Amino acid sequence: MVMKLLTLIVSIILIVINILAGLILKDYHIENVIMSTSVLMVNALLLWWVAQSNMKDAFKVSYHIIFPVLGLIEFILAIVAPSQWENNFYFIGIILCLAFQVIMVFAAITTTQHNNKHDNM
Repeated sequence: MVMKLLTLIVSIILIVINILAGLILKDYHIENVIMSTSVLMVNALLLWWVAQSNMKDAFKVSYHIIFPVLGLIEFILAIVAPSQWENNFYFIGIILCLAFQVIMVFAAITTTQHNNKHDNM
């Protein structure tokens, strides 16, 4: 419960700071603000999904360490990415990192369900 609440509060604070920075800084383009805010929101949702899931605690703990690190990398990529969407390899890197995170969550949930099924036999 505490981890979910902490994740929510930290995520909201980071999103508000990011939007304010986008409003204040002239060189922080709206495309980058949208990309970086989206990264923060998706990572917050992924961490909430991990916390809500029935996966084993080892997965939850490790994902609560790995996902913020990947989220920071994605956030930095979103900030330094060029403003245009075409041929934007930074954006492709962000999408690949997010896809990797989603695959990791599905793998952990599937593994946990498979192990629980065999433990009950």
